[in-house]
Formats: sequence, structure tokens, C-alpha cells
Amino acid sequence: MILKSKWLLIIIIVGVGWLSLSSIKIKLHSDIVNKEVADIEKKIQDLEKENGVLEKFIEYVKNPLFLEKEARLKLNYRASGETVVFVYPDEADTVASDLVDFKKQLAQMPNYVKWGYYLLGH
Repeated sequence: MILKSKWLLIIIIVGVGWLSLSSIKIKLHSDIVNKEVADIEKKIQDLEKENGVLEKFIEYVKNPLFLEKEARLKLNYRASGETVVFVYPDEADTVASDLVDFKKQLAQMPNYVKWGYYLLGH
């Protein structure tokens, strides 16, 4: 008699529906939390890699050879017994004069030779 009641059937249907919706909601929250945990774990791994790189850099900076190199470059350091040589760039116009000579020669060339140079990429 209780199993044939319409009210009991309605209550059971509503209860099953509520439980189903609750389980779906819990599953969605679980997926969101799992994704956030995975993101945080990835950030931790990235930070650990970066930390390792920084530790290697600190070891390199503590190396006396690095300190000497930086002192030479930035402070113009010279050890006793060393001779410093300065090398200045050559500011002669030899390259420009060659270019001017080629332009003069090009002006005197016949047109088919100019086309030959153009097609060959000169």
C-alpha cells in the first residue's frame, strides 16, 4: 500500500533528481579543483627550473674568472705585467673609392653588359 502511493513516488523521483544534480555539481567542482591543482603544480615546476638556473648563475658569478673578466670589461682592469693594446677601426675611404670607380666603369659600359651584371646579381 505504501509502495502504490503517488506521493511516495513523487518524493522518490524528486530525491533521485536532487541526488543526480548534486553529484553533477560535485563532479564539476572536482574538475575545476583538479585543473587548478595541475596549474599550480606546473607553476611549481617552472619556478623550480628557474631557481636551478639562478643557482647556476650565482655559482658562475662567484667564480674568480668571471669576476676578473667583468673587471677587465667594465673597469678597464689590467693585471701587473700585462700590456694593453688599443685597436681603432680604419676610417680610410678605400672601399668608397672602389665603388666610385665601378660606377664610372658602369657608366661607360654598353647596355647589354649592364643587363648581364643585373641578371647575375652584381
